[in-house]
Amino acid sequence: MNSRERVLMALNHEETDRVPIDLGSSRSTGINAIAYNKLKKYLGVNSKTVLFDVKQLLAEMDFEVAKKIGSDVVILPRLVPSVGVRIDEYTDGELPENGGPCLQSKYYHPKPLDNGGMGIYDKHGHLIAVRPKGGIFYDEVYHPLENAETEEDVDRGLSIEGEDGDSQYLGLPQISDYEMHYLHDRAKYIYENTDFAISGFTSFSLFERGFKDFGYENYLMLFYEDPDLAEYYLDKMTDAYITYMERYLDAVGDYIQIVQNNDDLGSQKSMLISPEIYREFIKPRHAKINAAIKKKCPNMHISLHCDGSIYPIIGDIIESGFDILNPIQRDCDNMDPVQIKKEFGDRLTIWGSACSTQSTMTHGSIEDIVNEAKEMIRIFAPGGGFVFSQIHNILADIPPEKIVALFDTAKKYGVPEWFHAQ
Repeated sequence: MNSRERVLMALNHEETDRVPIDLGSSRSTGINAIAYNKLKKYLGVNSKTVLFDVKQLLAEMDFEVAKKIGSDVVILPRLVPSVGVRIDEYTDGELPENGGPCLQSKYYHPKPLDNGGMGIYDKHGHLIAVRPKGGIFYDEVYHPLENAETEEDVDRGLSIEGEDGDSQYLGLPQISDYEMHYLHDRAKYIYENTDFAISGFTSFSLFERGFKDFGYENYLMLFYEDPDLAEYYLDKMTDAYITYMERYLDAVGDYIQIVQNNDDLGSQKSMLISPEIYREFIKPRHAKINAAIKKKCPNMHISLHCDGSIYPIIGDIIESGFDILNPIQRDCDNMDPVQIKKEFGDRLTIWGSACSTQSTMTHGSIEDIVNEAKEMIRIFAPGGGFVFSQIHNILADIPPEKIVALFDTAKKYGVPEWFHAQ
């Protein structure tokens, strides 16, 4: 059984020879480039690290490393995966905090700020992202709809034109002819030259995108103070995402098996909005976009990254057309893996959740990591519908010994003979 077959069987809720493994197939199951340099040295891989996401400092997974780890899925990144930095051309660079060499985007030109940090500006001169002094991540700081009060303000704020070949970071989501060709060629190459499953990072985002456009507090208040304007914005974004997804699937639909999207709705203790607000404003628009995807590609598996305490709406997530939920963030309140598997496991693939990066991988021992991963295999693997990965990205200071131990656990214990005997 090859990797692509293994992943597809799991997504169809069939048990496989071992649980499928993922490291690096998304921007929430990835690995920090500093940790990745150490991991490659540990594994004896000499290639240069490709820094594809400068916001989170994420490395793109080498096929050789994926094979050594046992990973079955690889990412198909967008032309502009984060903070306006396109990645179709690379040059030599250095990671922050003496993290070692990398290949970074030719278009990545941060500027020093007065406070000692670094800033990324768009072509209009807006400061859109800031990396604090001594930090390695960027925070997004520009909100084009921060002062929007009318539909005209929303239209104006989302009317920023992209250059030819440049996918949009600000403005309405769109995909250029150049990017369609870029994605098509990359997806075709991976499909024809490897046996990995391919997960397309598309990332439609209605709730989370609103934070970026309006600002956090403004957007949350909008649902209560001006629900008509909230609906106008969400309808405008939904229509744009449907057009975007249709064009995206025209380019890569024959090659990828998964489309992944991000819409964080939970915090450590509870949801960020009430389930009622989610069901009124977000759910029907998620469903509309997902229906358009399924109409275009009926066999496509649609993934939602939504961490935090979101138990009250997991059933709604399924009803809106998502096939995969990443992750189950067990460190958060009301996210019991046994209950979630029992209640939703026959209708939803759990992607991730094998080990906490918030606690166990960061502060625990290798024995702690192995024991936690074994327990999650025991809970999630029976009946299929489980892809083994850590909860969110592996951080810069996690040593390679812990990473290898985690994924070796999946290869050793993620087999039906073991988890059915427990």
